Amino acid sequence: MALTTGELAQLRDNADDWLSDTCTIQTATNAVDAMGGVTVTFANTYTGVYCRIDPDTSRGAESVRNFTQEGKALYLGSFKYDQTIAVTDRVVHSGQTYEVLQIITDNTWGTLNLARLVRID
Repeated sequence: MALTTGELAQLRDNADDWLSDTCTIQTATNAVDAMGGVTVTFANTYTGVYCRIDPDTSRGAESVRNFTQEGKALYLGSFKYDQTIAVTDRVVHSGQTYEVLQIITDNTWGTLNLARLVRID
């Protein structure tokens, strides 16, 4: 059974109530330095973003980054359904910075935008 536009809007509105915090989404910019290397900087592109950051218990406690196995805890970031976020971004929440590892796009009805995160030490 398909949802009507009004029903989907109500589900998204209800899901927004679950986003109890705010965070900042930083986007990356690449610049070539004097030696020809690439320097990556991050800018606070989206501030005051409604979000929720929780431990991700669905995949265990390890993530694969840079082709090495690291014992790092994963987190699940939840954002409004229409919030822009990408795997090149960072999320700053309560003084902690997280890298975006994956955008989860297979959630039913798209009531929230979900991202798998890892905290940067």
